[in-house]
Amino acid sequence: MILSLISSCGDIPTCLDVETSLVKINFIDESGTEKPITLRSLTAIGNEMGFPEYADTTLSNFQLSLNPGSTTTTFILEQETVTDTLALTYEVIAKLISPECGLDATFTKLDTAFTTYNQLEIVNMSIHKEVTVNIEITI
Repeated sequence: MILSLISSCGDIPTCLDVETSLVKINFIDESGTEKPITLRSLTAIGNEMGFPEYADTTLSNFQLSLNPGSTTTTFILEQETVTDTLALTYEVIAKLISPECGLDATFTKLDTAFTTYNQLEIVNMSIHKEVTVNIEITI
């Protein structure tokens, strides 16, 4: 009886999202130390809701979600005295988890299409949960 319960549990698909669409960004100073910035607002072109959780917030690192329906996402970071733009390009690979769960998207080959930041380094081109930082911006 126990054996049949264990085998039937194995037939239930696991629909866990092992990937992520979150690109991780750190702001640092010239010495590599975290450097907080104060955002008035943070939006993405095509995302009318923006990211209200970052409005009027001081932070040195955050995560932004990429659009799986595109290969480019452009972010507008508005501070008190300056507005910066960060356009990211990436490759989206859709893979089938199972017929019951549907598709999962993997994001790779992260790059910048445009930025108003003077110093930006892509530390890791792969977007994955285990990655701690994708982009470092020196301010």
